[in-house]
Amino acid sequence: MAATPAVFWICEGCGKVCKSRGGLTKHSSTHNRHPCVGKSHNNFRRTYHPRLDGRPCRRDGEFLPPGTPPTPPPSKPDDDWSPFTSRAGFELAEIFYTTAALSNDTIDRILDIWAATLVPHNDSAPITDHHNLHSTIDAIKLGHVPWQSYTARYNGLRPEDGPTPEWMTTDYQVWYRDPRKVIHAIFSNPDLVDGIDYVPYREFDLNGKRRYCDFMSANWAWKQCDLISVDRDTHGAIFIPVILGSDKTTVSVATGQNEYHPVYLSVGNVHNHLRRAHKDALVLIGFLPIPKGARKDTDNETFRDFRRRIFHGSLTAINMTLEPFMSDWDVIRCSDHHFRRAIYGLGPYIADYPEQSATAGTVYNWCDAEPNDLDNPNANLRTRERTLALLESEDPDSLWYNHGIVPDFRPFTMKFPRADIYELLTSDLLHQAIKGTFKDHLVQWVEDYLKRVHRPSKAENILDEIDRRIALAPLFPGLRRFKQGRNFKQWTGNDSKALMKVFVNALEGYVPPDIIKTFNTFLDFCYLARQNVLTEDSLDALGTALERFHHYREIFRVSGVRPDGFSLPRQHSLKHYRRNIENFGAPNGLCSSITESKHITAVKKPWRRSNRYEALKQMLTINTRNDKLAAAHADFSSRGMLRGTCLGDALQKLRQTVDAESVSDSDDEDEFSGPDGNGEAGSDLDLDHVDNEDDGSPGPVDGPSIFSEVILAHKKATRYPCTSFQALGEHIGQSNLNELVQRFLFYEKNPTFTGPPPLHLCPTTEHIEKISVFHSATATFCAPSNPSGPGGLYRETIRCTPRWQTGGVVAHRRDCVVLNTGSEVPGMRGLNIARVHLLFSFEAGDEVFSCALIHEFSKSFDDPDPDSGMWIVEPDLDQNRYRIMSVVHVDSMVRAAHLLPVFRGDATVPREINFSHTLDVFTAFYVNKYIDYHAFETVF
Repeated sequence: MAATPAVFWICEGCGKVCKSRGGLTKHSSTHNRHPCVGKSHNNFRRTYHPRLDGRPCRRDGEFLPPGTPPTPPPSKPDDDWSPFTSRAGFELAEIFYTTAALSNDTIDRILDIWAATLVPHNDSAPITDHHNLHSTIDAIKLGHVPWQSYTARYNGLRPEDGPTPEWMTTDYQVWYRDPRKVIHAIFSNPDLVDGIDYVPYREFDLNGKRRYCDFMSANWAWKQCDLISVDRDTHGAIFIPVILGSDKTTVSVATGQNEYHPVYLSVGNVHNHLRRAHKDALVLIGFLPIPKGARKDTDNETFRDFRRRIFHGSLTAINMTLEPFMSDWDVIRCSDHHFRRAIYGLGPYIADYPEQSATAGTVYNWCDAEPNDLDNPNANLRTRERTLALLESEDPDSLWYNHGIVPDFRPFTMKFPRADIYELLTSDLLHQAIKGTFKDHLVQWVEDYLKRVHRPSKAENILDEIDRRIALAPLFPGLRRFKQGRNFKQWTGNDSKALMKVFVNALEGYVPPDIIKTFNTFLDFCYLARQNVLTEDSLDALGTALERFHHYREIFRVSGVRPDGFSLPRQHSLKHYRRNIENFGAPNGLCSSITESKHITAVKKPWRRSNRYEALKQMLTINTRNDKLAAAHADFSSRGMLRGTCLGDALQKLRQTVDAESVSDSDDEDEFSGPDGNGEAGSDLDLDHVDNEDDGSPGPVDGPSIFSEVILAHKKATRYPCTSFQALGEHIGQSNLNELVQRFLFYEKNPTFTGPPPLHLCPTTEHIEKISVFHSATATFCAPSNPSGPGGLYRETIRCTPRWQTGGVVAHRRDCVVLNTGSEVPGMRGLNIARVHLLFSFEAGDEVFSCALIHEFSKSFDDPDPDSGMWIVEPDLDQNRYRIMSVVHVDSMVRAAHLLPVFRGDATVPREINFSHTLDVFTAFYVNKYIDYHAFETVF
């Protein structure tokens, strides 16, 4: 009899797990709102795999009775910082070695100066010099998976006449770490305790529609468990999909000769946002050799075959320690301290298109169909079985030219059970969509189009004007500013992502509407695919966006830019996204941007720290030490030893010592709680700590999930007359500020009142005290589709300052925000846009109000613009054409908004206007839903 899947009902807002829909309904009726602005729960149910269900077991693999608590690891004292002498020693090691990555000489100089200051006190620093630093880090026992190596060499036929090529006689070292031990380290990492799925599941909303999010929510892992569970001895185990990724990278741009070929490993059980944020869930496990030949060897089939074989042979050898446990079970200790049986299986392979072709053993530019007809709907999908049959039956020429298969060759996955490389190649948003389709194709095609329909000089002038328009995009946290438009040579993935956000409106008036719609539909596809959770409705919308993109891109064929059509591998790959999402979950967890960003910390920075002599060995040492420090940090943090600051911790211990001495002759004890307790620190030893404002760069935030929170900066602005709102208003050129504050106070007491209240009914401001002005506020909101923290939180800074310098331009900066109107209508129909002119707070009675002086924008039409897909807004003006101002509470702000100017036709922009003037001089604006993924889900 087939096992029945376990079913649970889950509240997305708080994670409450209920055993029945009735229980979830009861919970929702009690907790029907988040404890923040207007965000309802999205409830769903999960069905878990019934056989590979992750039952805890003993160390020997014998299952435990249900409900048995885990065996805790050996306890350590709270002050055990070993191998470091103290918290200060550990944090210094982190700063010296990882955060600042200081040179040995610099470390020695700092420690020498420090030691000199301690001599009069007969004391010493926790670290003496760089030798002591390195030896202490090396003594960390956690996170240590040693590097191993073996040597590979060409063993085929050599030329009978003439010299033997150097690549045939060279010994190639393959450096790697045991992937089984690496996986054990990932699963035991306490930082991941709440971010691991032990059992595949299927998730449905309350209407019964499927939801795809993390890897284990999709179909592939479930089907693998069905295959594995045919063997009853595997029942109760967990399935661990082994995610691999590789990508060549150049560490020296100047010479272009220093190439490395790193291999990374993750597991499908880890949640996507942790893999994107790394969190030690993506680990460097190897460096593959890169055979170098002379120019004449480039097209030499023997040389090319050797490169393929050393690549696949290395991947086979590295992963062979996993192979015995792909059929039988291993025992692994998990971050919840339980042991579990584990079955491994090769999972998705993350790579760009050239690497995918090399990994699959297919001819370049082929997919399932031949290069000139990639979108052929009748093409047969490649499978492991079909390829093996063709390799046995077809001659080499037929394999190459008729089937796109490299002859006499087997991909490394064929050495492992259940692994089909043609199924495991993932969708890659970075190279297929962003760098490929957008930058290399569409942006270039616009240039080609303009040069076809205009004389050369006119086309160049239009392209220059488009660049001017791009440069006029207002500032926004984290947005790359294109000072000269697109006119630069070295493009990165981040450059392409930034251009996607500000390109569409710049084309207005210079290209036909169908080209604008081509970009609009393509961007919709990209942003839908990048969402953290995709439902069946999302997948339908993804398919619709792709169909519309294919329809509108025909303008480039008709105009002669693409007379031969669109049989392009990277555009063709977009057709596979729905299937891959259904198999592997949201693509943002398997994108090559994850491995490319890991290049920086695992390859490029270590190479720069090396002395270039046998650099790879030094890079391995640096990676090992960084891993050890990260593991130590996770261990100390899980034991509660890194709360607060190092100095605050020291002061608390000193106060406790003083208190203990003061009561040595008494049975009474003083009550004291330091920075982490419930009391007040003593005035003699208290620290008045004020955080500096950050630079406005957005980024992930650790913490529990919330919908949205905006708080004013810690640092108050100076040089403002804050004695009264009358004086403050005159200072900023807003003479009616006092009246606006009065009306704000009236609405606070009368929230249901509509229309402007008579001034005589409004509270006066005479009793108001402590008026403070701020130049920024921080918006923190739940944005799991953005690069966010473990709780899905993302932070950005809202600026409102009279002087802001960017790129040599000094001007005021007044950012725009999204306002929550309290409406339940989704998207822009229930939101407003405003520009912030002042951020301030004041005390009225016992209450502190955090406010903003704003002017709002009204929607120009009842629907988004049909060409760009974005809403158009215009500033609210009175009958004298002055902005209509108001005061609102910062709680009404959801996040920052980005507005792009609406250009009328092909009118040129005056040269004296720059990006700092944009929000002041233009009269209509697009609400940029493409500024980030959260905006796409919010201001649609």
